[in-house]
Amino acid sequence: MNQMPVGVPQSLAFKGGATHGGGSCQVSVTLDKEPTQNSQWKVVHSIVGGCPSNATGNLSDDADGTDASVFEFSIPKGMPNGQYSLAWTWFNKIGNREMYMNCAPITVSGGADNNDVFNSLPDMFVINIPNEACETVEGEDFVFPSPGDSAETPFKTALGSSTVGSGCASVTAKGAGSGSAGTPAPASATGGASSPGGYGASSASTGATSAAPQMSTSGSTYSQPTGAPAGSSAPVTITTMATVTGAASTGAASSYAAPSAAASAPASGSGSSSGLVVKLQQLNLVFWQLNQFGLCDINNCAAPQALADGTSCSGGVVDKRHVKHARRHLAGRRSF
Repeated sequence: MNQMPVGVPQSLAFKGGATHGGGSCQVSVTLDKEPTQNSQWKVVHSIVGGCPSNATGNLSDDADGTDASVFEFSIPKGMPNGQYSLAWTWFNKIGNREMYMNCAPITVSGGADNNDVFNSLPDMFVINIPNEACETVEGEDFVFPSPGDSAETPFKTALGSSTVGSGCASVTAKGAGSGSAGTPAPASATGGASSPGGYGASSASTGATSAAPQMSTSGSTYSQPTGAPAGSSAPVTITTMATVTGAASTGAASSYAAPSAAASAPASGSGSSSGLVVKLQQLNLVFWQLNQFGLCDINNCAAPQALADGTSCSGGVVDKRHVKHARRHLAGRRSF
């Protein structure tokens, strides 16, 4: 389990070069050990601009590059003790309008036995979700409306809060979900790491990490990480950056098994003894058959998944078939 005592500095570092011009990001916590789409996420730190880097475009094509910025955050004093889930969310400056999200299991200690501090924190900001019909504007380092008391602006190059879309009027306090904060769970420093469900295949552990398939809120689940020594102080490695795609799917949840290739956790240096390392990966869409697809990074591929009914793989894209039964032939196709 990833130990995070209150008030202790934690490092937030990045591995890879797909930084998309930087942008703004947040670190948030939910008291749910296994998050759902209704989980309440509260912000513990906001970075406005220059996250994960202030470079124009991408830093490099090096999937193992470590040239991105390193930030610092801590779990606020007074947070309830227990086993929870932590998330890093990112709104990229350049490229498609997206919201990236990664989760890791944590144990909070040295805090309180109530939710007062947790409830006082701002909600995690949510935008660029397809069904919300509201997007940020490319080229701006987005300024969060409620960044919280723990916030920084390392680079003031293109700050802005512009949004576009028919649903922007309703984008106010987002991220709290419809659930309640619940009762603080007793903290435990024994046993293996427990993975939060509902946010897919981001595998996080201490001591040993594995490359994992894409993580999203579309119903995927990920396997519990193994080989994590209890109470380890090594930085958490979140191995896959992925896009939040909206509300959970009503269909059956897909399950992915993480590849077995292991990598050593980064060594802890002076100062902060633990934290997060987020691996920034470019994921490529690949096809196995006419009706199966998957996502690959530089080293590994996800398990094959079935395409939606009425679609097929054609020319490297997913095509939707429009059939007019009266003529008994395909009337046309369009890519999406």
